[in-house]
Amino acid sequence: MSAVTTPAAPVSFLPLTRPTIDEETIAGVADVLRSGWITSGPKVRELEAKLSEYCGGRPVRVFNSGTCTMEIALLTPPRSDPPERSP
Repeated sequence: MSAVTTPAAPVSFLPLTRPTIDEETIAGVADVLRSGWITSGPKVRELEAKLSEYCGGRPVRVFNSGTCTMEIALLTPPRSDPPERSP
């Protein structure tokens, strides 16, 4: 026989916390905004280069949303030579 549990009291508000954003992050965002490049600028290229290095030199592209990545995936033709996988 299963035990009956009492549901928790309903939450009448969404508890929020103040974000923790350090001065280095604020300065970095300000630098990007001052650069005039909000999309596809030097910071994006820098991120892609660092990700490529992290991924062993494979080509890397970043996108602005998961929806965009799914659209690209659907438009990309299938490979005729699937990459070999490590066990």
